[in-house]
Amino acid sequence: MIKSDTSILSISERVQITIPKNVRTQLSVRYVVCSLEAGKIVLQPLQTREDFIADLEKAEHDWEKHGGFTLEAMGKKYKL
Repeated sequence: MIKSDTSILSISERVQITIPKNVRTQLSVRYVVCSLEAGKIVLQPLQTREDFIADLEKAEHDWEKHGGFTLEAMGKKYKL
């Protein structure tokens, strides 16, 4: 069953899709990461440089306070 906030997109002859405007304006990103997960196409916003730097600063602060993130925690956060 299709959710009420879901759009049906057509694939052009050049195998392209257009993300609906209401979705694009909510994302406010220029780049997305496309992956195939369990047979589903998944689009996720690409992390910005600012977000990456903020994550590094959080990690540095946490490291100073608690000894840092574990590899397991970093793997979960970035799906590694």
